[in-house]
Amino acid sequence: MTNHSHLIAYQNIPEPLLTFNPERDDCISIHPLKGLIEYGPYNQKLIGNAFPIIRVATMGPKGTHKIISELINQLKSRQTPQERKEYLIDFPGFKNVFKRDIEINAEINIEISQEQETIVLNADKPYKKLADLFTQLISKIANNKYDFDILYVYLPQNWYPTFECKADEDFDLHDYIKALCVGYGIPTQIIRENKSLQYPCQCSVMWHLGIATYSKITGVPWKLAQMSPDTAYIGMSYALRNNREKSKFVTCCSQVFDAEGSGMEFVAYETSDFRLESRDNPYLSKDEIRRVMSRCLSIYQERNAGKPPKNIVIHKSTEFKEEEVDGCYDALKVCSDIELVQIQQNVHWKAIKVDGNNDIAGYPVNRGTTLRLDNDLLLWTQGNVDISQRGRHFYKEGRGIPEPILLKRFAGHNSWYDSAHSILGLSKMNWNSDSLYDRLPVTLEFAQKLARTIKRMPNLEAKPYQYRFFM
Repeated sequence: MTNHSHLIAYQNIPEPLLTFNPERDDCISIHPLKGLIEYGPYNQKLIGNAFPIIRVATMGPKGTHKIISELINQLKSRQTPQERKEYLIDFPGFKNVFKRDIEINAEINIEISQEQETIVLNADKPYKKLADLFTQLISKIANNKYDFDILYVYLPQNWYPTFECKADEDFDLHDYIKALCVGYGIPTQIIRENKSLQYPCQCSVMWHLGIATYSKITGVPWKLAQMSPDTAYIGMSYALRNNREKSKFVTCCSQVFDAEGSGMEFVAYETSDFRLESRDNPYLSKDEIRRVMSRCLSIYQERNAGKPPKNIVIHKSTEFKEEEVDGCYDALKVCSDIELVQIQQNVHWKAIKVDGNNDIAGYPVNRGTTLRLDNDLLLWTQGNVDISQRGRHFYKEGRGIPEPILLKRFAGHNSWYDSAHSILGLSKMNWNSDSLYDRLPVTLEFAQKLARTIKRMPNLEAKPYQYRFFM
């Protein structure tokens, strides 16, 4: 007689390693910040020739140049952590971490006058007025884009009424600025007063700002070690674009992540060939998803001397319909294995850690814990990590019981261990953060963020985009 209350034994996946040197196998660490301190960024030799000094242009209200100058001086100096002390380490200064200097270009500074600021804040729709002003100013600064490497845009807290408006096409100023700048090929860093200058732990701010700035100028801070070669990872997401004639969805594939989790290019274009079961979850026709996957495959081949990947793994948050499965197989028939995995966030499972005396432990289950549920798999991407590898506990979220994500496979022959290991690794590949991990792999997290940003682009071309412009 089968006991339906019995669960198959859980399994632990070890914390994935990061690599910081393309020429040596021993430059590895599970800790991204310690790895950067000990070994430097992954492509420091390559990028050193192109960017001996990173040049920063600035834009914002009156006084922005002085504010950003002081911020960059902080970025150059040592900072001591005031939070997450189990994980966060001293920031020794930008040059000591990234092996190159950073300077502000005093000649490329556009400041909004107090008169312009007053007009914006007193307008009926201040967010709309400021968006129009940024459209003009970014067009102006684009004429000098070869005189700087990254644009820092400062948004003071008194501009808060302009930051977003849910009632007006879900307006978001951050995404609007990113969407404008991508058309000109300008990497940007948004500096929010409350989230940067006023944040109590400047060590965390400098780590975050340093990693993001380095990544946005084509830097690669780290890659994943010990991943299966000849594998490409794709994340699919969608966003609704409204026009006067008909609503269209942006099909957004974060693309192409190579076996080490880098290579962040993606495809985005409009489509009306979909079936809608809920507002945010369209399902593409066989022909449409075949077109998407064919383009993704061609981008991978362009980056790899015409060689296709041996394996392709596709992640999305909704199930794969039969038409979508068939379309993927049609487009990717040159690949030996195609894995289609739904990653579901909202599940009703939790787990607690029990120690050797069968008492509840004082820390959560290990990150990387997996549990089989018939044909599906629960994976804890949040949880306890021994970052010192000496039995010390670190739980990024700090409190609460971590919830797993649920993996449902619609195609593929890999073991669940391999699938979960790659997802766990890809949750460490967010270069727009100073954290040890995220809950979702970058394939899905980036695709969702990109879809939200790209739907605000006035002119959407069916061409590859680099993720660094959207970070």
